[in-house]
Amino acid sequence: MVQLPDVIGYPLEEAVERCKALGFAVDIIIARPVKEFTGKKLRVVRFKQVSEKEGELTVVYEDIKKGGK
Repeated sequence: MVQLPDVIGYPLEEAVERCKALGFAVDIIIARPVKEFTGKKLRVVRFKQVSEKEGELTVVYEDIKKGGK
């Protein structure tokens, strides 16, 4: 059984390194907001396995100004 990378919430660079460490090659899909774009840091929101050792990372721009206090 193949161990899948647990990279949800990680910064893109760290997630890619973790995937490589487990032998996965990954494609990156960037989801952009429709209205406003303020973030600069990419975070992983989804990992999808597409073959035995290939996957897709879906990432979004982190907006630290929204939510929380």
